[in-house]
Amino acid sequence: MTITIRAQDGMDLELFPENEEQEIIQNVYCILSTVMESCPHYRDYGVDTNYLHRPIPMAKAAYAISITRAIQKHEKRVKLERVDFNENPLFPGELYPVLEVTIL
Repeated sequence: MTITIRAQDGMDLELFPENEEQEIIQNVYCILSTVMESCPHYRDYGVDTNYLHRPIPMAKAAYAISITRAIQKHEKRVKLERVDFNENPLFPGELYPVLEVTIL
């Protein structure tokens, strides 16, 4: 099953997700919305922000690599099929990741 996850849509945190699919989607969203090194005792969790303040093509590449590494490390129940980005038309350069994942 392939699912599209858009970081810009936001997500409400469920302490007890109804099923495993919702749990996995929520975990992926949490990884996307966490800055690496911001969690005490879990410093390698989240997305590395080395892409900030780079030209857009370089930022997209670095951000996609960071997302891929984080998802592969912290959510092994999904296969990342594609990483793409939407840009905010009101704020040029503001990127929102759009992921296609397959639940294993």
